[in-house]
Amino acid sequence: CAEDRLFASALYQELKREDWLEPWLDMENLEPGQDWAFEILKAIHYANVALVCFSKNALPLTGFFKRETSQILDLTRDRSEEEYGILLLRLDETPIPAEFAKYPSVEASGGNAAVVEALRKMRGN
Repeated sequence: CAEDRLFASALYQELKREDWLEPWLDMENLEPGQDWAFEILKAIHYANVALVCFSKNALPLTGFFKRETSQILDLTRDRSEEEYGILLLRLDETPIPAEFAKYPSVEASGGNAAVVEALRKMRGN
């Protein structure tokens, strides 16, 4: 959805301003001609934290979003919380799927500063 993509892009720009973060977003980091499916899964694998955005537009979990979120959940089974974390970002009142219920979440209505603060807490700062 265009609205979700605009929000994600603005958040990405905000996170880039934080010198301790290295955000990655498909529409910002993919180069023309790259295998986008492979690059997204590679970015998920090499990340320390996955910021998963949920909205009425993203649910139910289908298609590539389902594949990405499944990959993220698989990585949490293989790594410790210190190695890989998940932060959920609710863009609207859509309920979080049960498989993500145990992970910390932030409401988008709290603004980008709330996301940065939650990431700092996950990092232990």
